[in-house]
Amino acid sequence: MASSSLAGLTFYWLRKVAIAALLVLYGLAKVFGLMAASTPRGGHRVRQSLYWRIHGYAMLVFVGCFSPIAFASVYHRMAFLRQNRLLLLIGFNRYVLMLLCAFATVCIHTTKQEEIVGCLNQLLRCRRRLMRLMHTPELRQSIDRLSTRGNLLIVGVLIGVFILSPVHTLQILAWDPAVRENFLYVFSLLFIYACQLILGLSLGLYVLVLVLLDHLGHHSNQLLARLLADAASLRAPLGYAIIRRRQQLYHSQQTWLALELWRLLHVHHQLLALFRSICSLTGLQAVCFVSLVAMECMVHMFFTYFMHYSKFILRKYHRAFPFNYYAMAFVAGLFANLVLVICLTHRMICRFAHTREVLRSGVLALPPGGTVKQLNETLHYYGLYLKNAEHIFAVRACGLFKLNNVLLFCIVEGMLNYLMILIQFDKVINK
Repeated sequence: MASSSLAGLTFYWLRKVAIAALLVLYGLAKVFGLMAASTPRGGHRVRQSLYWRIHGYAMLVFVGCFSPIAFASVYHRMAFLRQNRLLLLIGFNRYVLMLLCAFATVCIHTTKQEEIVGCLNQLLRCRRRLMRLMHTPELRQSIDRLSTRGNLLIVGVLIGVFILSPVHTLQILAWDPAVRENFLYVFSLLFIYACQLILGLSLGLYVLVLVLLDHLGHHSNQLLARLLADAASLRAPLGYAIIRRRQQLYHSQQTWLALELWRLLHVHHQLLALFRSICSLTGLQAVCFVSLVAMECMVHMFFTYFMHYSKFILRKYHRAFPFNYYAMAFVAGLFANLVLVICLTHRMICRFAHTREVLRSGVLALPPGGTVKQLNETLHYYGLYLKNAEHIFAVRACGLFKLNNVLLFCIVEGMLNYLMILIQFDKVINK
């Protein structure tokens, strides 16, 4: 009893911390101009806020105007990257890419706030419609239980990613002698970190929306399985002695199940369309983030090799520098964020693909020839829709690639290949 109460208390406080962290992330998204939506009252409707929309456009102008100044300040003051041609070639490219990605992210969020708010309202509308279809107390309680251990783990990983994100910037501020000499250089470093945070917050919002969307998709599959099980449990009356009311009751039950399946199909169609809209809104951010993570991981791993094994460093300083654990923690946070985005998108795709398996197994359990015309037509239409939905709702990041587990292996393979090329260049240049 004591252990169970302790576990319940721990889970309660973890949920409170997760809710507080989500409120902080939501506030940061507003401050950086990513959200121009008011908080929904009673969970019914989200409205656009004119003040936060103007604030978003002001942030867009600021990021676009100050990015060249920040890059010029870092370029002239960061002496570490200018002491070697190879470091100069790859070191400053990451800053250019990060600034461009941040500007594109703020631009998308400011110009497409109507679509973003529309997606949020449609998500709340799908939840309400699915809630009305839950005809058992167990399903109603389950759809309200969003703070599960799996979702808290996802939120915990997301919080850990944001905690690790400023590690590299803090290291530069602590170790670079130019920080004490020039205020503009310090502000430029903080501005570049803010640009990285902008992209992370955009994808963090995407992750949180996918968590809720996956929750609704899971319960729509549960409801589909329950409706098909109820249809399979019905048996037609046998014999001529059965009264006509019994037959009418049997047909009415199947007609009701057909109507519920049709309503569930409509909700399922809305969830699929919403998933496609959300992926299209965050497609460019996903492409930018995939490119940024690959670049950052490759650059930091090469820097770690360069400071420890390069002959240039050994000739100049007569010793090898220790491994940069701050950079490794920063890379781990970036890669964990990438894994979270890709795996949740892939899980969402698998969730919708699992609906076909649920429908197939439920239809096979139905009694042959014992269903009414409405139920037969609904099941045939449902199956035909799910068969074509995989092609109709094909999700790609800007039409370039799919966000699935295969992409993770491609990214790791590309990083290692280019890392080996950079190491070979270093060995040739610094003989």
